[in-house]
Amino acid sequence: MKSWLLLAVLLFTQTVQAQKNNTRSFSEKLETAQWMREYDSVAWRMSELVTEATYEELARIGREWFCYKGTDSLWNGVYGKFKDGKYDQVLHYRLNTNDTIDLVPDSIDAVMLTAVSKAINVAYREAGVILGRSYVKMNKFIQYHQDKTITVWLMPALQPSDVAMYGGEFYYHFDESGTKVLEREEYYKGHFKGFKIGKTREVRLNYEDADEPTQGAIYFALQYQRSFSEIHIDTRGSTSLLAFSQEKGYYWRHADKSLAHNP
Repeated sequence: MKSWLLLAVLLFTQTVQAQKNNTRSFSEKLETAQWMREYDSVAWRMSELVTEATYEELARIGREWFCYKGTDSLWNGVYGKFKDGKYDQVLHYRLNTNDTIDLVPDSIDAVMLTAVSKAINVAYREAGVILGRSYVKMNKFIQYHQDKTITVWLMPALQPSDVAMYGGEFYYHFDESGTKVLEREEYYKGHFKGFKIGKTREVRLNYEDADEPTQGAIYFALQYQRSFSEIHIDTRGSTSLLAFSQEKGYYWRHADKSLAHNP
C-alpha cells in the first residue's frame, strides 16, 4: 500500500511538461490497471477452487464465468455457461472481509448473468475478427456498472513457459443488454511480443505507433513489475519508465521525446 501511495504521489508531481498535459489520461489508466491486478488475483484464487468441483460441474462451466463486486463491495465469482438463451449457474464464490473464500448458495440476478454472458461472447467475437487465428491466451476483465452497462477488457495472459506478452488489447463498453457496443478501443498490429520471466532484467515495450501508453502497456508494467528491474514504454512521443529504488519504492518517470530533441 505504501508503494502505491508513493507511486501516486510521484505521478502527480512529475515536472516534465508532457506528463502535465497527460496526467489525467495516464492516472485513469493507472487506476484501471491497479483494478485489473486485483481482479486477476481474485480470479486466480477462485478458479483454483473450481478445480475441486465434480466432473459434472466442470462440464457445465464455459468461458462465461466472471468476477464482480457486489453492492457490499465484496468480490464474487460466478461460474457457469450461457446456453439455450439462459445462464446455467454452477458455482458462486464470495471473498470475505477476512480474506477467506466461501462457496455460497445464492442465486445471482439472471438478467445480469445473461447480459454479461452476451457481452463476453460478443467481445471475443469482435476481437477474433481482428486477431484472426491466434494461439495467444487472453484474460478477460469484467465490470458491471451501476447503470447496468458492461465493460469487457481482453488482455494477454501469462503464456505457457512463463512468457509475458503484449501487443494486443481490446476494450468494449456495452449497453445493458450486453449486445450493443457503445464504445471500443482495439490495439493490434499483426503480432504479439513478449519476454520470458524468471531472469530479472530491463525490458522495453515498443509502442512507437501509439501517441501515449496504452491501457495494456500500463497493465503489463504493473503486473510484471517484480519480474523485471525496469520496464520502459516507448511511444511515438514519449518514454515512460516504471522502476524500483530503495528510497522511492516503485515509481514512474516520463520523458517527452520532442523536448529531448529540442532542449
